[in-house]
Amino acid sequence: MEAPIPKKVEEEHIQDIQDLSVAIDTWDDIFSDFDPGPIEKRVLSEDFLTEIKKRFRESRRGQVTITFLAPGALKDEVFERKVIRRLKQYFKFRSLSVLEEINALRRRGLYFVLTGITSLATLTFLTYYRAAEQLVLELIAIILMPLGWFGIWEGFSRIIEPSPYKKRDHEIFARLAKASIKFRYSEA
Repeated sequence: MEAPIPKKVEEEHIQDIQDLSVAIDTWDDIFSDFDPGPIEKRVLSEDFLTEIKKRFRESRRGQVTITFLAPGALKDEVFERKVIRRLKQYFKFRSLSVLEEINALRRRGLYFVLTGITSLATLTFLTYYRAAEQLVLELIAIILMPLGWFGIWEGFSRIIEPSPYKKRDHEIFARLAKASIKFRYSEA
């Protein structure tokens, strides 16, 4: 006879699993009604994606399980595998796409920093070598000084924290790509 699992350990394990249950009536609830293509390439429904993201944000802990509650008439194991493959493929693609967008924002931040440093360095060299008259240097400083500091600070902010929304989307899609997907059918 097995030893019973202590209630505290069982509760902790249950809390580590995040179940996103979605009721569907047809497969078109998951996929776009407007895309007649095969399931392997079919576009996911915006309503479905919005609902999944909303439910994910409500409780972000532990392993994610997506459970589709569907009528028994939809039961088809081959189709289920295709749906699972398509969802995982989409979530992984979106995760990588958002990560690329984050990296692009960071690269843009690096350009800002380099532009700022270049502006301040140019101003410093012009002033040090007295390359122009004092009035001209003052006018150039009016442009280059704020441009330089803005570029540096804005660039560093984009490098360190590119976009909280993009980071959240990346986290959502990365976790959904690893999610367990299940189907539960009603007999009624």
